[in-house]
Amino acid sequence: MNTSASQSQPTKSDSERIAESFAGGGNIDLSGSGYSRFVLLMRIALPLSAAAIVGLVIAWPQPIKKPKGFTVGVSKVTIHDTGGQQIVNPRFSSTDSKQRPFNLTADTAFQQKNNPHLVDLAFPKADLTAQSGTWMALSAETGMFNRQSEILDLKGAISLFHDSGYELKTTVAQINMAAGTAKGDVSISGHGPRGTVKGSGFRILERGKTMIFTGKSKMVLYPTSKQLKLRQRQ
Repeated sequence: MNTSASQSQPTKSDSERIAESFAGGGNIDLSGSGYSRFVLLMRIALPLSAAAIVGLVIAWPQPIKKPKGFTVGVSKVTIHDTGGQQIVNPRFSSTDSKQRPFNLTADTAFQQKNNPHLVDLAFPKADLTAQSGTWMALSAETGMFNRQSEILDLKGAISLFHDSGYELKTTVAQINMAAGTAKGDVSISGHGPRGTVKGSGFRILERGKTMIFTGKSKMVLYPTSKQLKLRQRQ
């Protein structure tokens, strides 16, 4: 039996020929039979792509289940330990038994947790006015005001001013706002138009009408003639 030198190759389907065309970098002709091949390719490629996407979604790691509650991250905000609310620019105003006014202000105020009558103050300022019209003002770094007794305890750099022109400096003082008195048992120094003064403590009575320096004290008074000479030099 005679056989042909070359046997006929098996006929390839259109899909196989299109796949070989893609693998070889060939182009698809959209005209005529090329267009039919493109449509056939899309019929094969689209279901395969859809199946691949579904499989990717199934295989993708599921998100971690969120807890029913929520967590709060660490914050750098400093919280005041008094437990009360912070008041910005507070103002306390009242009068004593003789209807003499006094005022107390501060940058901030915090009500203490254990005693609602006590209020911590930052940079407090106070002023008291006598019936004669004279006044006394003071300022400090920190203070604590008892709203029930109306007593103000001051610490830090304390300055007391009198309308006569005197300024006193100390570090610890207690002011009775209702009675119009002040006292301190640490060193105090001051100066004014008539001289300078130093003492181991002080007492201020009648809203500044009387000032007493306690302990070892020293006062330097300027004579009237010296005041005149200073004025002439100015």
